[in-house]
Amino acid sequence: MFKYFKPYLGKGFLAALFKMGEAFADLSLPLIMAKIIDTGVLNKDFDYILKMGSKMIGIAAIGYCCAILCNYFSCRASQEFGANLRDSIFTKIQHFSFNQLNKYSQASLITRITKDVDQITNMFLMCVRMVLRGLTTGIGAVIMAVIINPFLSIIFLVIAPLIIFLTTFYVKKSFKLYATVQKKLDGLTLILRENLSGLKVIKALSKEKVEEERFSEKSDDLQEKTIEADSLMLSKLPFITLIMNIGVVAVLWFGGLRVHYGKLQVGEVVAFINYLNMTLFSMNALSFLFTLYSRTSISYQRVKEIVDEKIEVVKECREIDENSKNIIEFDNVYFAYNGSDKYILENINLKIKRGEHIGIIGGIGSGKSTLVSLIPRFYDVSKGSIKVDGVDIRSYCGDQLRKKIGIVLQKTFLFSQSVKENIKWGDQKASEDEIKKVCEIAQGADFIDKLPQAYDTDVTKGGNNFSGGQKQRIAIARALAMEPEVMLFDEPTSALDPEMIKEVLDVMRDLAHEGMTMLIVTHELGFAKNVANRIFFMDQGNILEDTIPEELFNNPKHDRTKEFLNKVLNK
Repeated sequence: MFKYFKPYLGKGFLAALFKMGEAFADLSLPLIMAKIIDTGVLNKDFDYILKMGSKMIGIAAIGYCCAILCNYFSCRASQEFGANLRDSIFTKIQHFSFNQLNKYSQASLITRITKDVDQITNMFLMCVRMVLRGLTTGIGAVIMAVIINPFLSIIFLVIAPLIIFLTTFYVKKSFKLYATVQKKLDGLTLILRENLSGLKVIKALSKEKVEEERFSEKSDDLQEKTIEADSLMLSKLPFITLIMNIGVVAVLWFGGLRVHYGKLQVGEVVAFINYLNMTLFSMNALSFLFTLYSRTSISYQRVKEIVDEKIEVVKECREIDENSKNIIEFDNVYFAYNGSDKYILENINLKIKRGEHIGIIGGIGSGKSTLVSLIPRFYDVSKGSIKVDGVDIRSYCGDQLRKKIGIVLQKTFLFSQSVKENIKWGDQKASEDEIKKVCEIAQGADFIDKLPQAYDTDVTKGGNNFSGGQKQRIAIARALAMEPEVMLFDEPTSALDPEMIKEVLDVMRDLAHEGMTMLIVTHELGFAKNVANRIFFMDQGNILEDTIPEELFNNPKHDRTKEFLNKVLNK
């Protein structure tokens, strides 16, 4: 984690320097006060009191200036460190594989990049402001107390170990509790996200009361665990306050006796009590910081878990064979999700030539979408290899592979930007004419031109101001803006009505006529018949049939294929 803070060491050092200046200013004041009492007050020397009082004001002003400068540099360093850490985590998540994304829930990632980073940032800020001052003031106060009277300073040696023991005991007990609190917070965030995303469904099913009770239950659970953890840490404060007060009483008792016998002056007793209070205040501040550390250590581990995730980097890019006969090749491919012993795909061997239009059909859970998701390397194969343009996809550098592949997913996602900006996600350098051209190919130009601001019309959250068919055509235009060599369609019509299905089918036909290589996962057999020139029928992770549409529909070879077609076609 140090590498993220390293650029701000200079500001951190200045903050520490000014905080130490403030601490030294504070340490000098009790000694001056002692002189005022012993020399000025007892001797009724008003000029001396005025002179030393002015000196105190000057030193206090210097301490005040140091405090302001420390706060400025510590805030700058901590917030810039936090921003850098957040940016780095966000960038890291953007490069996660799908397997890595599956390890963490969305709610957990959001909490880590916001609340957990804030917790670490606040801990750093408190370290500069409180730990450094606490250590400097505490150690300095003990030294000054020993100089004033070594005998009374024995009180420090008795009090300090007791406070350190209490603090350590409570911190150790709180670790597990605060870890549980963070997990409960993740769970609450997850429910909140689900409810905001699925609000229409909740209202349609009249489940508002159920969801209110579910949220309330999780919220109450978080409340109880937080109260338990905070109560544990706060319960030590009365003990520490008691020890501090006993120390003050001891100083007054033994100090008073020594004043009585002429071994100590009144001003020195006052200074000693001030140094005792400084020491105990420092210990109390450090105790508070240990409480903060209990929570921050959990946040640190959660953030570190993301930071330490390794992103595979291809060190040497392979040369691409643009003249390769087969654009996509699967060679004895097996695939299983992380942590699973069961293969989703088994022994997949296939070669797809340029310009082929592949329809992929099969029952639910047959592995159709998984097969397609391996091509842009959303997941890595467990065994075997996949080649695009004659090169193993694991040998492509950066976004070199995905620039070749346009993807239209089952659930279309549009960003809250203008239509034009959404399409430019495919190519940020696309000109106005190029954007209009891909929209014409995607058959979206007509309805976009009729929008209030045409291509500059804003898309609302989730694209709710567009129909399903319109969103699909914008998504297709976005993919085409990349000028891909291959188009992957994963159930592009699953949520569309018959009229919109026909519109998307027309787009597919146009792309087929343009010679685009396409793989279409679909439950619509009309797609397979009218667009595909080759069909894969999949079942339980295997390709049972690989043939032309006429052969599959008129003369299927496998009993499982016949059973599937009979059910779908109601034969």
